[in-house]
Amino acid sequence: MKLAIGRIVLFAAAALVGAVPARAVILAPGATVALPGTTVAAEPQLAGLIQVDELIDFSFVGDDAGGLITGHVQQRVVLAVDGTIDFYWRVFVDSESSGALGSFRFGEFFAPEYDADYRTDGLGTVAPSSATRFSGVFDSYVNFNFAGGLQPGDSSYFLLMDTTATAYAKTAIFDVTNVGQTHISGLFDAYGPAEAVPEPSTLALLGIGIVGLARKRRA
Repeated sequence: MKLAIGRIVLFAAAALVGAVPARAVILAPGATVALPGTTVAAEPQLAGLIQVDELIDFSFVGDDAGGLITGHVQQRVVLAVDGTIDFYWRVFVDSESSGALGSFRFGEFFAPEYDADYRTDGLGTVAPSSATRFSGVFDSYVNFNFAGGLQPGDSSYFLLMDTTATAYAKTAIFDVTNVGQTHISGLFDAYGPAEAVPEPSTLALLGIGIVGLARKRRA
């Protein structure tokens, strides 16, 4: 199931009052970092407008006995007040699920730096224990880990990536695993940073410039 919602306010602008300096949690390649959790009061640049809000169902065999882990992931794209794009995910495990979920994992998420955390001032009840970024050719892959697992009926806080991107597209992927990562769901499309596309007027000016350059070369 996918649910698309239009532009609505994510957090009240009043939360900007009395804000304290931001606390970045940068994931270096190959690092596993404990996440402290954050709020819009602590990081006012996180306030913004929701651009995309989708619910995506998952169901996969989570143990050797064939039991199914079921639930859904809510993924959001937010245009922050500083003009950048932030990416959020919240994970739900159905109360009827046969087992716990251990990790939410995404990849092909290309950003200059990987600033990860989770929001404690929003919905959800379970925090991730850590985030892991892979290295080498897989350095665009990140795991949010739940050491004790998301149990049936649990939902996570909003996991987030605070980026400097100014555009987004469905160019990334995600999956979920059981505790221990011995059983893994299929892959799902996810949003990630994208190159900004010039406005039509900018494209027109660019075309004029190219034509002018061509005329100079023929002269």
